Amino acid sequence: MLLSFIPVLATLTLVCATPVVQIEKVTVTGNYNATSRVETFLGLKYGTSTRFRRATSQSYSTAGSINATAFGPACPQIKGTNSLAVDYGIYGTSEDCTLLDIYRPSSIPRGKTLPVLVWLHGGALTQGASWYYPGAGIVQESSRIGLPVITVILQYRLAAWGFLGGSDASANGAQNLGLYDQKLALEWVQKNIGAFGGDKSKVTVFGQSSGAMSIGYHFLNVNQKLFSGAILQSGSSTSVPALNAEKYQGNFAALVATVGCSNSSNSFECLRTVDRDTLINATNTLFSQPAVYGSRPWGVTIDGDIIPGSPSVLTAQGKIAKIPFIAGNVKDEGTVFVKPQTIETDDDLLTFLEKDYLNRGASFFQNTTSIALLKLLYPNIPALGSPFDTGNTTFFGAQFKRAAAIYGGTSGDQPLHMEISSPISKDIHFQWARRNFLKSAGSKGINSWSYILSQISPANAAWQGVYHTTEIPFVFVKYTPADGQLYTLSQQILAYWVSFAYNRDPAYKTNPTWEKYSKAGRNINFLAAQTSLQRDDFRTLGINFIGSVAGQFLESPN
Repeated sequence: MLLSFIPVLATLTLVCATPVVQIEKVTVTGNYNATSRVETFLGLKYGTSTRFRRATSQSYSTAGSINATAFGPACPQIKGTNSLAVDYGIYGTSEDCTLLDIYRPSSIPRGKTLPVLVWLHGGALTQGASWYYPGAGIVQESSRIGLPVITVILQYRLAAWGFLGGSDASANGAQNLGLYDQKLALEWVQKNIGAFGGDKSKVTVFGQSSGAMSIGYHFLNVNQKLFSGAILQSGSSTSVPALNAEKYQGNFAALVATVGCSNSSNSFECLRTVDRDTLINATNTLFSQPAVYGSRPWGVTIDGDIIPGSPSVLTAQGKIAKIPFIAGNVKDEGTVFVKPQTIETDDDLLTFLEKDYLNRGASFFQNTTSIALLKLLYPNIPALGSPFDTGNTTFFGAQFKRAAAIYGGTSGDQPLHMEISSPISKDIHFQWARRNFLKSAGSKGINSWSYILSQISPANAAWQGVYHTTEIPFVFVKYTPADGQLYTLSQQILAYWVSFAYNRDPAYKTNPTWEKYSKAGRNINFLAAQTSLQRDDFRTLGINFIGSVAGQFLESPN
């Protein structure tokens, strides 16, 4: 049984005038859409950012006005060449890009404030822009079912601008600037969302991929008060390594050399002042050579503040904020990450996997016993690989499906006797990381819920399966009634999300009732017309193996 809906609150009165909000002494003018009945305030500065410096907060103490009717520029970023790449430059780019967009119902009951959803986009910390995630669908649908929310979509600095690593970056306070941007934006929300009708005590952060991983990092500040709920879509605190800044010194030196700063007496200051386009071209050069600089040449580092210590150690110790959350994955997380796709041999497979850990000293790839066990638990059997449920069909190289299964994914039920021989769901980046985060939360009595999205989209190619990012159109209600059951599933998912925003529990008037993960260790499996609860016990031996060697991936020897 899927959703039954109730009308929008009868107390809401439609306001068609241009929306105007007062923040301290500043007047902010936005847009009104008569079709969706959603008001938008676009391109609002939550801070001012300059290269390799922490952004400063935005002041509204001086009388003035802001025209918030158009999207602002994106942050400088990588020109992607993979299936996730989007032309984020449509509105231009600027190094001063710490902006956010606000979507709200056209009218809010007098004296009422609404829960707030704050989106942190994914994109491997190298791509993304607020305009690509319009929040109007969430606001419109949430209002339709009588649970209206305000949605905030924020930008944060990316690639070298946001995640410059190396000892020089650490010494100059330039670590994790993208994470500090996120924190500054959440502080802005706490201070100013009331002016837009938002309830600062009911802020839910939600994000996908590196956005979800970022949320996991913010959980490591156990006393943080910037949000009271979280939804982590395909990512957590242990999805990828977070190491000491000096582990990235080689990539820092390569960037310095590529922009022509090698002979400077102060290479960091030279990087700070080098021509913008020169720096953009240099970052694209490094990113285009994963065999040399790794597939993530810039990443989060342990800074003693936002990330106070090793995320894998802190998570294992249960040192995470006591904040309720939802965490989940899609069925075939790994397919779009397999590059090159023509993986033919065991050596090709290991070369592909090691790119994610290049220059980080991951000991796994020097441990012959661990490698042997990985090969045993992930045999090259196409019928058991990802994309799942595609039988003996192979795609690209002979070991493409094997690589995709190891990288990330989930499957339906499998006979117990296939436990050891199946590669399905022996996940490094996603499935193990999700279970690990849920387990840590459970040890501290934190309420949590878990999901798997198994619904394929008609737009997905056969080799992609239910690939990484497939859930985003469902959450943002991009489907329409013409899409039939896909639209109905989107409504169902969004109802759970906004119910959680209201009640810190995704319970809604629909079946099945989504139970806490701690109750029986069950996921809700999202599938059109067949959403159900399923035990999260698939591939226990394989995922336990990943957990037993996780330190070999996530920790770097001194």
